[in-house]
Order: sequence, then C-alpha cells, then structure tokens
Amino acid sequence: MVSKTSSPRVERRSRPKDRRDRIATAAAIAFAERGYHGVSVEDIAAEVGITKSALYRHFPGKYALFLNSALILLDALEAALEQSSDPLPGSAYDQLRAHLSAIIGTTITHRHTAGIYRWKRRYLQKEDRLPIRTRSWEVNRVIRECVMRIRPELSDSDAFVTVAAMLSVIGSITAHSLVLSPRRTEQLLLDACTAIAECDAGSSGTGVTVPEAVPEPAAVSNMREDLLRASVHLFHDRGYAEIGVEEIAAAVGLPASGVYRYYPSKADILAAAFYRALDGLEAAVAEKLRTASDPLDAVRALTAVYVELSFSQRELMSVYFAELVHVAPGPRADLRLRQRSNIEQWAALLREVRPGLSVVESRFLMYGALNLVSDLGVFLGPAAAQQEAPRIHNLMMITLLGSNLPEG
Repeated sequence: MVSKTSSPRVERRSRPKDRRDRIATAAAIAFAERGYHGVSVEDIAAEVGITKSALYRHFPGKYALFLNSALILLDALEAALEQSSDPLPGSAYDQLRAHLSAIIGTTITHRHTAGIYRWKRRYLQKEDRLPIRTRSWEVNRVIRECVMRIRPELSDSDAFVTVAAMLSVIGSITAHSLVLSPRRTEQLLLDACTAIAECDAGSSGTGVTVPEAVPEPAAVSNMREDLLRASVHLFHDRGYAEIGVEEIAAAVGLPASGVYRYYPSKADILAAAFYRALDGLEAAVAEKLRTASDPLDAVRALTAVYVELSFSQRELMSVYFAELVHVAPGPRADLRLRQRSNIEQWAALLREVRPGLSVVESRFLMYGALNLVSDLGVFLGPAAAQQEAPRIHNLMMITLLGSNLPEG
C-alpha cells in the first residue's frame, strides 16, 4: 500500500495592514527633503522595502504620492485647529496661543514631512492648487481672527501677512535638524509668534531699501556670466529639473555644445549660481558688520542686508533656496557647511543682545527669521515684496528679539 503524503503547505505572506501609511510617510519625508524631482517611485518603494508594482497597488504614481503628502499635512493642521477651538468665547490672546500651540505641536510631530509646504506651489497641478490654497488660507483665517481681535487697527491684508510670518517661523523647523526638547521648541516658537502678533511691524524705524535690479552693462558682460544669468532666470521660472542645456544655450544664442566650453554640466551652472549668491551675501554682511556700533546694531544690519539681497536679487536667492538638492554632493556639502557657519556667527551676535538664549535657541530663532523672508517673498510676489521690505525686516527683528525689541 502506498501511503499518501500531504503536499507541503505554502505559507502566504500577508500584506501589512499599515503598508499604505508606510508608503505615504516615506514619500512625504522624501519630498520634504529632496523636492519633487529629486525623488523617484523606486526610491520610495526601496525605502519601504517593496517593489514598484506593490507600491502601485496603493498609489497610481509619484504625483499621487506628492498630492497625498500635501493633504496629510493640511488634514493634520485643520484637525489641530479644530481641537484647539474653544466653544466658549474667551480671551483672544488665550485663543491665539491655543491655536498656535496646536499648530506648533502638529509641526513638531510632522517635522520630517512638513517641509513639503515649500514645494507645493511649484509642483501641484493646476486643478489641485486652488482647493489646497483655499484650505491653507482658511488656516490663516482662523488665526487671523484672533490677531485682529487683539489688534483691531490692523487691516485684513496686514493681518494676513502677520499670520503668514508666524506660520513661516513655525515651519522653519522643517528646514534644519537642530534639536531642542519638544516643550522648549514649542515655548520658543510660541513666544516668537506671540511677539509678531502683538508688535507693530509697520515700515517705520528701519533703513531697509531695496533697489531695482539693474542688468550689468554690456561692456562688462561675458558669455560665462550671460549663461549664469540666463540659467538662473530659467531655473527660477520653471525649476531646475524642467530646464535642459539646449534651452539655456538658446537663451544666449549658443548651440548646446557651446555651453560646455564654460561649464562642464548643468549642475555646475547651478553650483556656480549658489556660490555667487552665498559669496554676495557674506561679503555684504561683512561690510555692514564692520561699521556696526554694537551687537544690536549688528543684528539689525545683517537682517537688513538679508532682506535687501533677497528681494533685489530675487531670482538668484529663490533658486538658492529651492534647488540645493540638485547640486552635486561635494559642492552641496560645502555650501551647507558655509550656511551653517553663517547661522552660527549670526546667532552668536543675537546672544550678545539676548544673553538668556542658549546656543541652540538662538539658532532656532535665526532660522525662523530667515525663513519668513523667503516665504513672504514668494507669497507677496516681487513688486509687493519690495514695497513691504521694511515691514518684513521688522518682522525678522521681532522674531529674533521678541519682547526685547527696542522702540524706534
């Protein structure tokens, strides 16, 4: 008699129930760190430990992942605001701090993914921009109502800018990796935002002037400079990843092969633009600091220079903030090292004005002040940003000095 043997049982691996959430989180972190074009579906799938085909069971493509990342952040902010809303009418000041604490706590929780807010304006498709912008403005409106109860003299547009500055200061923690305890981070950002809400950021009391950008005379123009200027304009207008060498060459009347006589690659043009921006900023700040009369004057001078350069060289500075992920690893590491060195030096000046701040706290505030300049520049647009430059400079000073801001 032949005995029957049972066939071996094939174990089926069950799909993790949280796989979609893991994919979404990995995508949000990648987009926040590297932008849209710096991330591929393969990158995200590899991070989760699955194949591309497995990822596609949950999301139809990269754009769907990007859109989902933006919606996750908005959902979290809206939920936080709803929970912080007091059903009983109370002090506008208390309600404002409750709303701000909720947003700060949410941003801390989503710190590694919330940086996507920088990219959504450029990469969201047209049909998705308006609903997301509408929801973002609703977040602003909820906080703006509290601000206008505290300061009824503000116009709605001034209050809008005030709240946008506060949200930018909070969002700045997504742009760096400095470490403070969640409680101290919340308190530091809350105090800075409360000061922004309470202090007058009118254009008086600041020496900031933003000259109109003037092209270099043709006599000093050369092809290397022409290529750099044309590239910066194109990168700013459409994004680095969307521009080919052929378009850069055509903008200056060269064949594509002619570009390589001046720059080895498109990435080298981008790196040259970044070094140009950083060199100019460092030189301008150093010149102002040489004539500063005291630490407060030094802080006022360096922030004024930062605002002036950000808006007088708007395209160059915008590319500098948006496209660093596309620079080759070597130059990128060097540029980041110089950025950190500048922040450390400027934060040291701030501590001379506010000796109660720790080293890390002063750097947190410096990042917050710098971040609001770039964010408000994008939000207001070039003409309005130039006009509002003195107000933006005051908002920087309020962020840095808080209740220590001197009058006049």
